[in-house]
This record gives sequence, structure tokens and C-alpha cells, in this order.
Amino acid sequence: MIRQPPDSARIRQPAWLLWSTLPAILLVLAFGLWLRTSIVGPTTIDVAWLNLVGLDLETVPYWVAVTLAEVGGGLGAVICTVILAAIFAARRRFRSAGYLVTTMLLGIALSESLKAVVTRVRPEHQLYESLGYSYPSGHSMGAAALAMGLAIIATRSQMIRAGSMDPTAVPQRLRFHWSMLLAAVWILTMMWSRTALQVHWLSDTFAGALIGISAAVLADEVWTLATTKARSPLPEG
Repeated sequence: MIRQPPDSARIRQPAWLLWSTLPAILLVLAFGLWLRTSIVGPTTIDVAWLNLVGLDLETVPYWVAVTLAEVGGGLGAVICTVILAAIFAARRRFRSAGYLVTTMLLGIALSESLKAVVTRVRPEHQLYESLGYSYPSGHSMGAAALAMGLAIIATRSQMIRAGSMDPTAVPQRLRFHWSMLLAAVWILTMMWSRTALQVHWLSDTFAGALIGISAAVLADEVWTLATTKARSPLPEG
């Protein structure tokens, strides 16, 4: 019996990655609540890292960090998401378009809710004006959500093409793809930018990255389940 080539609804997240999102979100929440109730201020690691990566004004690294701050800001992340979603929709890849939008909306909801609860103060001597609370980093969240979302889309597309070429080898779980390395580089670069500009503590950026990655994984699973349900035949009778 010849198997049918895989489609987006038949390729699922690895079980370990899907189930790790809950502990990741709970860890971010627990640390945030500790920050909310603690009066000791930033952690020793936060302070040490901020002293290590501080930049001199008007240098090339400074302007690189500022450029990343402008591109990865709230408005920039939303514009990038809308543009990419529109491109996918124009190519009739509606699942990818909807998935990217869902990922960003979920990430923003989680990030902004935590900011309102934790109310952590930003570092005092900022090199770039940034408003609002510090934990978690919205820039890091947006970078992680968008980069991980695009990596998942690229991985899924590659697996579908591979399955179409060899229908007998139908992968059931998302595998590693080179785009995930690019996603990791982009996320780490944004995390560096936020701390180098002294507008976030290191723990803020880790929390934002975990939220963004978790949002991408969860949104993908929601779309997969919804697509599977929509394609399931109605019961007879």
C-alpha cells in the first residue's frame, strides 16, 4: 500500500518540544513572581552581564544595536509580521499566514500580561530610550516568535517537499532544519542588543525568548489540530 505524501496537518511538533512549553512558561512566570515580591533588585548575573556588554555611544556596535531596537520594536515586529503574512497569503499559503499572526498575537498577550503583573523596573542608565516595564523583554519575545515561526514554516515546507518526492517515507514529526540555526542567531543577537543598550536585564531577554519560542510552538500545534479536525470526514449516520 502506497502512503500519501504528507501535508501540513499530518506533520506534528516533537512531543518533547510541545510538552516543554508548559514548564518554560511556568518558569518564566515563577521567576517573574519572585521578582515581583523580592526587594533585592536585579540578580548578580544581571548586573555582571550589564557591566560586561555596555557600549560606547556613536560606535558601530552601538548603531547596530539601535538598528535592531528599531526593527524589533513593537511596531516593527507587527509590521514585519503583517508583511510576511501578506506575502504568504498572496502565495495562497493561508495556513502559514494565519499561523504567523497567531504566534505574534499569543506572544504579545503573554508578554504584556507578565509585564503588567511583574512591573520590573528597567536599568537606570539606558543608552537608548525605552519605556514600560522591563520583564519580560518584548523585543526578545517578538524576535523569538517571528524567527521560530518562520523556522517552523520552513521546516514543515521542506518535509512536505521531501515526502512528495518519496511517498513511502512520510515523516510524522518536525525535524531539525538549518533555518533553526538562523533563528537562534537572530534571537541571541536581539538579546544582546537589548542588554548592550542597557534597557533590559539579561533575565528579561531570556524570559522574552522563552515566551516567543513557546508561542510559536503552541500556535503551530493549534493550527495543526484545527486543520486536522477540518479535514476529518464527518461520521456517518
